[in-house]
Amino acid sequence: MLTWVRILSLTLAIKGKIARLVGLTKTPYPTVPEGLCLSPSQRHIHEYNAHQPQCSWQIENYINAEEWQKIARQKLMELTGYTADRPQSISQNTHKSQLGKNITKTSTYLNTWHQNNIPVHLIYDSSKSGPKPVMICLQGTNSGIHLSWGEVRMPADPERITRGAANALQAAKRGYVAVAIEQSCFGERREQHMGNNQTDPCITAANHALLMGKTLLGERMSDVSTVIDWLETEDHGLELDLECLHIMGTSSGGTTGFFSMATDIRISAGLIGGCIGYYRNTIGKRADSSGQNVIPDILNWFEMDDIIGLSAPRPLLLFSGIDDHIWPYSETKKVADSAHAIYDAMNATDNLRTVPAIGGHSYHPNIAWPAFEKLLEDSRLNKPTRFLSDI
Repeated sequence: MLTWVRILSLTLAIKGKIARLVGLTKTPYPTVPEGLCLSPSQRHIHEYNAHQPQCSWQIENYINAEEWQKIARQKLMELTGYTADRPQSISQNTHKSQLGKNITKTSTYLNTWHQNNIPVHLIYDSSKSGPKPVMICLQGTNSGIHLSWGEVRMPADPERITRGAANALQAAKRGYVAVAIEQSCFGERREQHMGNNQTDPCITAANHALLMGKTLLGERMSDVSTVIDWLETEDHGLELDLECLHIMGTSSGGTTGFFSMATDIRISAGLIGGCIGYYRNTIGKRADSSGQNVIPDILNWFEMDDIIGLSAPRPLLLFSGIDDHIWPYSETKKVADSAHAIYDAMNATDNLRTVPAIGGHSYHPNIAWPAFEKLLEDSRLNKPTRFLSDI
């Protein structure tokens, strides 16, 4: 009996493979009758439009923007599972190396909590004295943070570096101490204890975080804040201007960047790309095998323009490729246009800007850096009347 069952299964598999090879769609299920909606996505997309986020600035139930930010920031921390109460971390296994003339890299591992270590790399021009501004550098869904200083470890790395992935080197050459953080699930922090049958580097961690009422994004945001805590301790031995603490990232690195900026007001400016769009038009309308940006219940409370509004009145530059197939510039612009209402309410209208780039889903340094530096220059000349110290 087992023999004919196996033969039947093999025959069906071969027929299906042949049908796919010749361009035919073969399904054993009946054709869906006209007018019926059986795919889960059809239900979800319909329900998006019926949702009115309860904590959105758009509902105009708040006395002022500061009151709204205080309430919304707390709710966002709750939804993401962000860790606000963090134990002090210490550095270990620290070593220095040279990346080129005057460019030094100090690498260390932060020993934090719950068997969680964070690889952190400080990259800076050692020939310059005095306190230096800080740029937290994040990478997207790729081989790891080593791309930030232009190191090749994987076959796809040369192409990514050619397209400008070395954001920490770029920041260091502009006078920053670049703080390159390895994000959970990538590079050195890839999963190494759950077997090699994962379909995506993030999905297992994302699902496991949900079991504890957390999110992978919230854990990454907590890591960023933990690194900032450590920078404040001076354990690193560098002179830092923490009044000028910026963050940059693209794709999933950009998502961690602007969510971190929304929750941690110590971050004073952001350079964020390839990750902005309304949930209902982006994440909610495409297949998602990673789960790394999913926040349970988010649409019942916020849309993306609200998250951006939590950065006000701080300078924030958003960029994206016009042909980005995941986060197109047209979506970025829509979200920013709406979020301007919050910046307007805090007399900081010009501190939120967008810039398009020619091309697809990628980091675009030749577009992003000049626009960001112009934004910083203008924001210094035209400071908003309300400051974070008053919030």
